[in-house]
Amino acid sequence: MRYGFFISGEFSELGFLEVENLLASYSENFRVLYEDGRILIVESNALENEFFSRLAMTRESFVHLKTVELNDLEAAFKELDFGDKRICVRVKRIKRESKPKSPEIRSPELERKLGASLWRRGAKIDLKSPDVIVKVYISGKCHIGILNHVTDTKQFWERRPDRKPFFRPGALLPRLARALVNSTGIKDGLLLDPMCGTGTILIEAGLMGINFCGIEAFPKVAYGCAANLRHYSLALNLLLGDVRRLSFVDSSFDAVVTDYPYLRSSRSFGELEELYEKSIFEIGRVLKPGKKAVLVSNRDLEDFLDGFGLEAKLIQRVHKNLYRRIYLIKKSNG
Repeated sequence: MRYGFFISGEFSELGFLEVENLLASYSENFRVLYEDGRILIVESNALENEFFSRLAMTRESFVHLKTVELNDLEAAFKELDFGDKRICVRVKRIKRESKPKSPEIRSPELERKLGASLWRRGAKIDLKSPDVIVKVYISGKCHIGILNHVTDTKQFWERRPDRKPFFRPGALLPRLARALVNSTGIKDGLLLDPMCGTGTILIEAGLMGINFCGIEAFPKVAYGCAANLRHYSLALNLLLGDVRRLSFVDSSFDAVVTDYPYLRSSRSFGELEELYEKSIFEIGRVLKPGKKAVLVSNRDLEDFLDGFGLEAKLIQRVHKNLYRRIYLIKKSNG
């Protein structure tokens, strides 16, 4: 089958990374067919509903039917046949930066024209309760598909840090945290956040049905994290501990996701240079060979990644003077 993904414009690079790494776990084999702005088209075996429900940075997904030029769109619709199903046509124009200005397109007018084309060929049009929503995403080209998933973005607003029982400034937003977890590709097994803070990463993992363990160095924060986990009826899989000396045997975890403190130094951890060096060594020790970790930091980490392959590095501007680095790394099999 062919699937399409309409990626959020909020952090599209992470959206592509999330989809492709999660696909690697849910599809026996898949390949990317097309990338067009915020549209990703892939070929895969049939995907479970669980896969789509996990997505964070994808706004919508669809079963891909055709990709055509704008001038060929009406002709392409004349070849579509949906039998006795009630049909609704929806058009989404996607803005593209640094691209030539496309012809003026009025989505409602184009929807009516394409719907009328189907109606003249006997299709049943129903705008209120259709069986099938035919979507047309207009970017560089026109991508036609049957809508099969819309991400519930309201859930992320409801779980934002300041709405939880325990809150600390600087906590990751839940949508970002979920995408980071998905970018490791974890489906089964155990995930570790060795500097879990208020628990955003653990909560997003737990709500997706992933087993997790969190480590926190500060008792007050650990108790707060436990309150947040309890709020979402999740297991209190927490330990007080030091990321520089993890109390686990080698190769215990199937994924690691963590967000480093954005400070020059810490009284409890000493200099951050030592924190990065020792913590990344420990992360590599407890991570299973061939598995992936996501490390989030406000500084470059390339000097500390011995034993890992760098799969991706993304940079996100948080505010005027803070840039977040996101590293997706894979432990070597050796």
